[in-house]
Amino acid sequence: MPVSRETVLYYDPQGGARAVAVKSILVRMGARIKNVAPDAVGQTVGCLLGRKGFDAREQAEAPALAEPVLVLDGFTDKRLELLLRALKKSGVSVPYKAVVTQDNLGWLFHQLYEELAAEHEAMQNDRTHH
Repeated sequence: MPVSRETVLYYDPQGGARAVAVKSILVRMGARIKNVAPDAVGQTVGCLLGRKGFDAREQAEAPALAEPVLVLDGFTDKRLELLLRALKKSGVSVPYKAVVTQDNLGWLFHQLYEELAAEHEAMQNDRTHH
């Protein structure tokens, strides 16, 4: 079986049963999990993934993030679909999910979170106004 290059940055401020369920799904899929600590949300996505050219930054004040986040790197569309289906089947909800792109590698983790939060809120508002 080929070695998976799939890596997931996982941040969960509450931990507990949801974190255990998410991690067990990722482990079964063979993805590498990199937990993002609350004091690491001021680092770039590229740095957290260990990419060349993305060095750790001096720890700036980073905001506390309220919701869990999955940032997926190296997933094909098919594998992404499998992951989303497995999460849904297990009843686990992680509202903030993103796929790593060349554009967001340089973003600070908390900036990506804020962007996801804004999109999520916009979609919620969109649903209530229709």
